[in-house]
Amino acid sequence: MKEGPKPSRARVLHEVIEEILVRKDGQIPTDIEGIDVFFDGIEDLANALLLRWHTRLVASLERGLADEPEDREEAVVEAWRHATWIYWGVRKVIDDLADHPPTEEVAHAVRATAHNDWAAMAVAAGLASAFDEPAVRVGHRLEIEARRRNIVEQSTARTPGPRTVLGKVKAMITG
Repeated sequence: MKEGPKPSRARVLHEVIEEILVRKDGQIPTDIEGIDVFFDGIEDLANALLLRWHTRLVASLERGLADEPEDREEAVVEAWRHATWIYWGVRKVIDDLADHPPTEEVAHAVRATAHNDWAAMAVAAGLASAFDEPAVRVGHRLEIEARRRNIVEQSTARTPGPRTVLGKVKAMITG
């Protein structure tokens, strides 16, 4: 009989991320088998999640810029949105870690990752040429725009629209 894959740090991290994506509660699951074997506490696990997020974001940036779009800034905003769409639960965990870091080490890691994300976004958009403080400010602005669009899209998606032809006609007449 064929055995399943051997436990490894990568496999446990994958299971953690899968559980995060399923639960969508913004919390890091700590009941995954092997988590205490392959990760040395919450700081180690948070660092691994931050690295996975950053890697996902950079991959989205590269994909968004592969066809050399005319509006690179727009492509970067959409790349951030795409990364959050794929890793929505992980992004929620990171946002929660930013708001309520369990340790100073985690707080520092979240800030450092955010600065690297923002600088990468600014450079990818063609609005900066180095990973420096001006790039961080520009990239932060791009992330804020991406978040704004996500909020608008979510609120628009929740607004019930007319479901029937008659409802659509009434909405056009009254609206």
